Amino acid sequence: MRKTGGMTSPALDTLLARIVESGLLEDPVAENGLVYGRASIDAAGTVVNVNVDPELDDDDEHGEDVDHEALIAAVSRILSVGESRWRAVVDEVATDIDDAVDDEPVIEQIDLRDDLEATSVVVFADAVLLAFLAPKQFPDSRILVQLDEELQVEGVEVRELDGTETVDFDTLEDLLDQISRTDD
Repeated sequence: MRKTGGMTSPALDTLLARIVESGLLEDPVAENGLVYGRASIDAAGTVVNVNVDPELDDDDEHGEDVDHEALIAAVSRILSVGESRWRAVVDEVATDIDDAVDDEPVIEQIDLRDDLEATSVVVFADAVLLAFLAPKQFPDSRILVQLDEELQVEGVEVRELDGTETVDFDTLEDLLDQISRTDD
């Protein structure tokens, strides 16, 4: 097992071993507090980057609180999502965004449902975060969608890529920092 980018913890090593064993991700790697790899979401017809975050904190490097079963189950659940559930998620995301940008002119008269492309997934024990691109309707944005354990949509956010915010996150912490700064 190669270790790069700082130390990995016993909890992360265990999670990596479990993910390797599960065969869910291609070439999984553990670093920076998460395990990541690539996998196909068949219902979406696309391959995505998958980050699995055991949400380790500095006090818990051995991962006594990490529920490996829940994380593996959550990865399996999103990757094996049925087509009808996937379509329902895409439908809800498109409806939420269409409602939000109701009066603004849209460059492309294409259904957002046909434009959404899943690019990455972040898996937590109790939630999943999907990132989509919509290159025709939102060429300068990324769409972040939070799903609960039942893969129901909990939140949708369009983030602009206008130079003030970077959307390609190098680490999960960066992504979480971005998400937690909502304007509630």
